[in-house]
Amino acid sequence: MKKIAIVLGLFLLGIGIIPIKYFTTLLDSKESAIIVNKHYPFTDDYQDKQKLTKAVDNIFIGEVIREVGNEQYSGNPNTQFLVRITQNIKGALLGDITVNQEGGYFKEKGELYLLSYEKSPLLKKSEMYLFAVSATNKGYYKMMPKYGSMLLDNEDEKMKQIEEFKKIIAEN
Repeated sequence: MKKIAIVLGLFLLGIGIIPIKYFTTLLDSKESAIIVNKHYPFTDDYQDKQKLTKAVDNIFIGEVIREVGNEQYSGNPNTQFLVRITQNIKGALLGDITVNQEGGYFKEKGELYLLSYEKSPLLKKSEMYLFAVSATNKGYYKMMPKYGSMLLDNEDEKMKQIEEFKKIIAEN
């Protein structure tokens, strides 16, 4: 009787794990995700920092605290991150805000995928970035792929970017 209960328990556990593995990312290793890179339909050449500065509401230096959410938009994943603002360059945001990055992890037919636009990696926890974002009516700030965040490796790079963007803002 005890063996039947154990076998039945293992069977039920197996039946419960299979849908979790197939339909969710809970049991997946993100390092094994299949990367899907898509082209993003930019409305202008945002490699030009003057055009980027005009196109966004806020530019600031911030540290990624953690990932706080995921949602589908137009059938594609979006990932939200809590970001602590350390220095404003354009605009006057304070404290911690949520930044939305288009792209992220999703499941399809049991496989884990990572969608990125223009080969932009997902933001990383504890890293410092220069952000160029615009407010949304959903309570978070949207950054555009590729040009909406710039990883800052050191203080010299941070100061260089701050000076460059402040000069552009002063000229306009």
